[in-house]
Amino acid sequence: MKATIVTIGDEILIGQITDTNSAWLGNELALLGIHVLEMMTIPDKTEAIHKALDRALESSELVVMTGGLGPTKDDITKKAIADYVGSELYLDQDLVKKIEGYFNSRNIPFLEAHQAQCYMPTQAKSLTNDMGTAPGMLFEKDGKYILSMPGVPYEMKYIFTESFIPELAKLKSDEFKIYHKTIRTVGMGETRIAEAIEDLVEQLPADISMSYLPSLGEVKLRLTSRSLVDQSSIVDAFVERIAERIPKLIFGYDKITLPEALQRDMTAQGLTLSTAESCTGGFLAHKLTSAAGSSQYYMGSIIAYDYEPKKSMLKVKSETLEKHGAVSEETVLEMLSGLLDKFGTDLGIAISGIAGPGGGLPNKPVGTIWLAWGSKEHQRTHMLQLSKDRQKNIEYTAVAGMNAIRKFIQNQ
Repeated sequence: MKATIVTIGDEILIGQITDTNSAWLGNELALLGIHVLEMMTIPDKTEAIHKALDRALESSELVVMTGGLGPTKDDITKKAIADYVGSELYLDQDLVKKIEGYFNSRNIPFLEAHQAQCYMPTQAKSLTNDMGTAPGMLFEKDGKYILSMPGVPYEMKYIFTESFIPELAKLKSDEFKIYHKTIRTVGMGETRIAEAIEDLVEQLPADISMSYLPSLGEVKLRLTSRSLVDQSSIVDAFVERIAERIPKLIFGYDKITLPEALQRDMTAQGLTLSTAESCTGGFLAHKLTSAAGSSQYYMGSIIAYDYEPKKSMLKVKSETLEKHGAVSEETVLEMLSGLLDKFGTDLGIAISGIAGPGGGLPNKPVGTIWLAWGSKEHQRTHMLQLSKDRQKNIEYTAVAGMNAIRKFIQNQ
């Protein structure tokens, strides 16, 4: 099955919001064995929606649309698609009861605009949305399908995974069996990993492919089998061979994140962690606590951005700061020592650097960031030399910090 993804919204075209839906949908559709031919973004106009559908349905069996399904007057997608497929609208009383009950339970008045949201095309299959009020809609036209969902990411994801995927088996015409396995790595770039496993990749059967999906500090290796027979055991065998080749880089498989993997490893060993951050401004703490249940091991953070909190809260010596500066191995080691004394955790990590875009010195250019981590008995340090992009420097440092702790507890 081939698909086209269409996002609807003037706010996307003018850069007011970033379209993250298309990337998420592209990945999910690929995992389902659906080949995405094109992604497009169009304005909130009926003519634009009709033209996009004409173009998409020429080459795709499935069009996935997001946006324009809310209660406001500029949300015209429902009516535009209904007109396109020649469908009338009717008032869905079950949907009225559901939305009215939703608002009543929150003491919010049920307005005329909300009732207008309950008009559904007669030719659409309603797809349940338990994360919001606007249901998804699935249309059929000339043996092809149009899936329409709200643009709110968490609503769209719920409808796609919980309501649409169960319908998918009825729509797919091919008999190919799709199997994916993703290896999650951290600490080495895509090129070096590819060199390390090049001979293994060359041995893959023709109907099993390998994709490298890099991000800041991480690389996902995704093996995909698309065959008339089940090849999951063959894929799994290759995954094991790759894992034997690069074991120190792998923190998990499939959808696990680095914060989740660190939580898994820390709690398995009964260890606790605290953080002291300067240039990252709490971003590392944010990433650690993005994993549900992180309170099992993560105790807290001190954001010591200025000299004074470094001295008063982390007990960094004035002479250390005067002699070596805040961005130095000596300073982060003292930050780490003060952090461990303050929180009493088994492990800690301290960060201080120049995130940019300004503030660099001849001997300490922008992107110079020092990390110190470990326990009271054993500490390690490392200096990163990154780019002039402030946000990328902050994000990469957080990944490097998590990986440093991961490797420390594994005695790497």
